[in-house]
Amino acid sequence: MAYEFVCESEAKCYRSNCSAVLKKTCELLKKKGISAQFSLVGSGAKNMITRNGDGPYDLDYNLLVMKAEERYWNNLRLLKETVRNALNRAERREFFSDAQDSTSCLTALLHFKDTPNVNVEFSFDVAIIKKNPNGNYMRLIHNKNVYALGRDQYTWNEVPRSHQVKDRADEIKEEGLWQEVRDRYLEKKNMYLSWQDRNHPSFVVYVEAVNEVYNRYFNRGGGYSVQSIFRLR
Repeated sequence: MAYEFVCESEAKCYRSNCSAVLKKTCELLKKKGISAQFSLVGSGAKNMITRNGDGPYDLDYNLLVMKAEERYWNNLRLLKETVRNALNRAERREFFSDAQDSTSCLTALLHFKDTPNVNVEFSFDVAIIKKNPNGNYMRLIHNKNVYALGRDQYTWNEVPRSHQVKDRADEIKEEGLWQEVRDRYLEKKNMYLSWQDRNHPSFVVYVEAVNEVYNRYFNRGGGYSVQSIFRLR
């Protein structure tokens, strides 16, 4: 099994369902004292949705917490549970099962009402993130059974070099090099899949792919510049 890209025409209805649920989730969170916004992983992400073989369509979202009452920052378990409960409430209007709490995200499974015999049509993951003072993104991580002592630990985990990812993605697109990001993104997702590495969710893979392509072509960290490559053609 391996990840492949899904064409936009196939993914459109799934994106629409997810957006409706997450919009409702943000509305519910606001009532709880949490200001957040969601985004599909990738730059625009319309051409970054993947599927593992014949498995469910897999969409990955970030939920960026911009403001929250102090009690949530002091109790990260409360923050994640509040998001999970809001997501579950929003899903009840659709046909999702309750969100499952994994280490780095919340996972929801969709079952369409007109295909009741299908186990899972698609899933989507929601990673809870914030920005640190340096502008890098931090993922909320739930480490279960820490040190095999039966204890849970909630912590923020920095995504290295993520603060410039949008600007770098835009610059890559302007130079007509976006396909290289897509290729590298897919290669890395399948690499981590083959390693059974669950510590690299899609957003982390995306940041890595953008930075690698950027450094290769824009002469950051020893790569060749785009201009020099074009002159050689």
